[in-house]
Amino acid sequence: MTINDVINNRYLKEVKNIKSLNNKVKYMSEDLLLITRKRYRNENTSETIRFDIEGILQSNDSIISLDIGFPEYLDFNLKHQPVYKSKLTGAYYLKDAPSKYYNGKLRKLYFFIFLKISFYPILITIIIFFSKYYKQRTFRI
Repeated sequence: MTINDVINNRYLKEVKNIKSLNNKVKYMSEDLLLITRKRYRNENTSETIRFDIEGILQSNDSIISLDIGFPEYLDFNLKHQPVYKSKLTGAYYLKDAPSKYYNGKLRKLYFFIFLKISFYPILITIIIFFSKYYKQRTFRI
């Protein structure tokens, strides 16, 4: 999967999503989402209830799922929720959400970039230590 993403120039798509979120006028198109289902995560715990929504896009009648986080980010008085679609990656985000929503999305994207970049040095280190250990175990007299 990683090799496929590297070949198709999708490996660091988070960078493109950050670029889209920082310049919504240039890199985002608007659409409307009719919410058909709400899925609550952590229903049986005392943690803050977070939820996802699923709905049908007005532009092409496709079904998408968005992780929203908190109910206060949505306006339940509207029949159709306005959403942004990134022109660079095709990712969907809420439109007219508070800045906390966008800051959370940006933190999540930066964290995923950090994980992807740090994966290779960690993998190389593990391979080096394993090969040294294997050589010591095999060639011990």
